[in-house]
Amino acid sequence: MKNLLLILVCFVFSFINESYADQIKLKSEPTDAVIYIRDLNGTIKNKIGKTPYEGNIQEIASTYAKSNFFILVLEKEGYEGQSILLNDLFKSDIELSMNLVAKEDILEFRKLDKNINDLFESQRLLRAQQYDEALVLLKSIEKEQPKLSIVPEMIGSTLYLSKDHKGSLTWYEKAYRMNPENKDAFMMKSYLRKSLGGSDAK
Repeated sequence: MKNLLLILVCFVFSFINESYADQIKLKSEPTDAVIYIRDLNGTIKNKIGKTPYEGNIQEIASTYAKSNFFILVLEKEGYEGQSILLNDLFKSDIELSMNLVAKEDILEFRKLDKNINDLFESQRLLRAQQYDEALVLLKSIEKEQPKLSIVPEMIGSTLYLSKDHKGSLTWYEKAYRMNPENKDAFMMKSYLRKSLGGSDAK
């Protein structure tokens, strides 16, 4: 009975070791991204290859990171780098597929994010009746995002609240030209044309 139990235990451990080979398979889009291994302190950074890549996690940890925990870094010229924390303690295969984002796209996303925050700030300034400050901020957004019809519409609103109705009409007309489905811009430009003695025709 003891021999049978020993054989069974050996079989189970053998099955576990074969099933969990702790291999890592790494792909990236685009390919040929350089793979580095960095320790948690950032003091070690070793190049181990390029994508697509396949290797043994334990060997990577012992040879390059000198630690159970390490950071895998992907870098490619013109693209934003990516990193992921790994360890060799959990015995399982890992397959990773990482999409690298072009730095130009990243910068554009960050600029757009800043512009959206600036739009919210301009709304706050309008509510606080700080029209000059709001106008400066909106015109800077308009230079960076010239295709957004909401920006000239908001400039028109700011000028209207500042009692500059002629200037307001100019910006509402621009907003409507950019987006003929903008009902608010259409209504305001029609109202201002009438109030200024002009035609309200489209």
